[in-house]
Parts: sequence; C-alpha cells; structure tokens
Amino acid sequence: MEVIAYVFILACLIGLFFFAIFFREKPVRIK
Repeated sequence: MEVIAYVFILACLIGLFFFAIFFREKPVRIK
C-alpha cells in the first residue's frame, strides 16, 4: 500500500474543496 500516494490524493481533494469554498465566498481575481 502506498501511503504517500493516498495522503497526496487526500490533500489534493481537501485543497480543491477549500479552494472552491473560498472562491464561492470571495470571488477574488487572481489575474
């Protein structure tokens, strides 16, 4: 079992989740 791969995927999912919430709460222009 590759624990590193599992943690990496989990971190990516959590990051995308928080990024989506932050973008919905405050639509900031990154340009």
